[in-house]
Amino acid sequence: MLFRLIRKEIAHNVLSLRFAITYALLFLLVLMALFLMTGDYQGRRQEYSSALAKERAQLAKLEAIQDPSELLQEYQRASFTGIREPSGLSILARGLDAVLPTRVVSSGYMRFLTSEDRLNRNRFFEVFQAPDLVYVVNVVASLLALLFVFDAVCGEKERGTLKLLLANSVPRDLVLLGKWIGGYLSLAVPLVAAALAGLIYVRISGGMTVGGEVVTRFLLILGLALLYLSACFTLGLMISALTHRPATSLLVCLLVWIGGILIVPNLAPVAGRLAAPVPDRQVIEAEKQAINRESQLLQDALRRRKVYGGQESEQLQQDATRRVQKLEEFYQDRLASQVSMTQNLARLSPSASFLFAATGLAGTGPVLSRQFVAAR
Repeated sequence: MLFRLIRKEIAHNVLSLRFAITYALLFLLVLMALFLMTGDYQGRRQEYSSALAKERAQLAKLEAIQDPSELLQEYQRASFTGIREPSGLSILARGLDAVLPTRVVSSGYMRFLTSEDRLNRNRFFEVFQAPDLVYVVNVVASLLALLFVFDAVCGEKERGTLKLLLANSVPRDLVLLGKWIGGYLSLAVPLVAAALAGLIYVRISGGMTVGGEVVTRFLLILGLALLYLSACFTLGLMISALTHRPATSLLVCLLVWIGGILIVPNLAPVAGRLAAPVPDRQVIEAEKQAINRESQLLQDALRRRKVYGGQESEQLQQDATRRVQKLEEFYQDRLASQVSMTQNLARLSPSASFLFAATGLAGTGPVLSRQFVAAR
C-alpha cells in the first residue's frame, strides 16, 4: 500500500507543470552558480600565484646580496606580503573567503591588512556577488520546497479526493508518509542531478582539482543540503495538513520562510551585540596607547635620574607589556563571547544551522577567520 501511495505521489508530481519548472530552475541555478564561482575562483587563484611569484623573486634578490650593510638597507626599503591562498571549496560555499583580507603587508615593524588586488576589479562584482551552491539551496531551493508541498494535503482536502482516499481504510499516517516520500523524492532528484552535473563541469573545466577529499566534502555538503530540504519539506507538509485551504497554507509557508531565512539570521547579530556588548576597538587601542605613554613617561623619569636601563626600567617595560596583553585578551574574550552568542541565536533558524555546517565543511566558515587571525 505504501509503495502505491509513493508511486501515485511521484506520478502526480512528475506530470505537473510545477515539477518541470522546479527541475529547470534548480538545474539552471546550480549550474550557473558553479560556473560563476569557478570563474571567480580561477581569477583569485591567478592573482594569488602572481603575487606569490613576485614575493619569491624579491626574497631571491635579497638572498643574492652578499654585503651585510647593503642587505640591511635593501631590507629596510623592502615590503613583504603574506598572501592568503583562496579556498578551493569556496566554489561551493564562499562563506568568509571573499570577506577576509587577502594580504598582510609588512614594512619594517609595521603590518597592515590590504585587499588591493580587488581594487582593479569592476565594482559591481563586489556589489552583485555571484551566488554559490549553498546560497541557491539555502534561499531558492528552500522556497521551492515549501511551494512544492504547500497544497499536498489541503489541496486534496479542498478537491474532495482526500476523503475518497481515506474511505478505502488507508491509515492517515501511511497517507502522510507516502506523500512525504513521494514529494521529497520529486524535489531531491532534480537537486542531486544538477549538483552532480555541476561537479562534472568543474572537473572538465579544470577550475579546481577534484580529488578524494574534495569529492568527499562535496558529497557531505550535498547530504547536508538534502537534509536541510527535508526539514523545509516536512515543515511545509505539516502546514498543509494543519490548514484547510491552499491559499491559507501558502500564506503561512511564505511567512515561515521569511522568518526563518531572513528575519531570524539577520536579527541574531543585533541581539548578540545587545546581550554580549564588546568595547569599541578604537577605545581599546586608545587605552593601549595610554599605557605605552605612561610607561614612556616613567622611563623618561628614570633616565633623568640616570638609572635608565636598570632592573627597575625593565620591570616597567614588562609591566606595560603585560597590561597591554591583558587588555587585548579581555577584548578577544568579549568578542568571542559575542560571536558565540550570535551563532547560538542564529541557530534557531534551520537556514543558519545549514550555513554554519556547510561553510564548516568547506573550510570557509568562522574557523577560517580564526586561522587568519592566528596566522597574521
